[in-house]
Amino acid sequence: MTITDMARMMMNADQYSRKVAQPAYPNGAAVAHPDTPDDGMDITGMTAADFHTIPVSKEIEQKVRDRVFENMKYRYGMTGTGNEYGEMVHSYLMSIPAKDRRDAAYTIDQIHFDEVDKINAFVKSRVPGWQPGQAFDTSILEEYQRGIDVKA
Repeated sequence: MTITDMARMMMNADQYSRKVAQPAYPNGAAVAHPDTPDDGMDITGMTAADFHTIPVSKEIEQKVRDRVFENMKYRYGMTGTGNEYGEMVHSYLMSIPAKDRRDAAYTIDQIHFDEVDKINAFVKSRVPGWQPGQAFDTSILEEYQRGIDVKA
């Protein structure tokens, strides 16, 4: 280790002890915006343009929608414990060609987020002021059709 390296390490340590060091995000911000894909947790260097939706099996799409529905019915919109969902998605991803896995995972996430938005909007249309996690009469979910926008 050279003297220059040691000086650089001491300077960095001093910045952190004085709490003046700020991360340098690729977008130039002192704090990454939550919607940017290039925040401090991203080590891939990928941007939103690198992700694409691709066709996935109807079976996995239905399983994702079913899981969102179950979370709403039994947990009032909160996710459950355990990793059954992750294992289900992982199993599907391992069954398709490696070159398609990143985009398939992205597509599955989009299906999941889309279904969450739809079922949340449905419940809010029937229970004004409802927030995820708050109990409600789940019998209203009998009217809900998975994957379909239902207007109030």
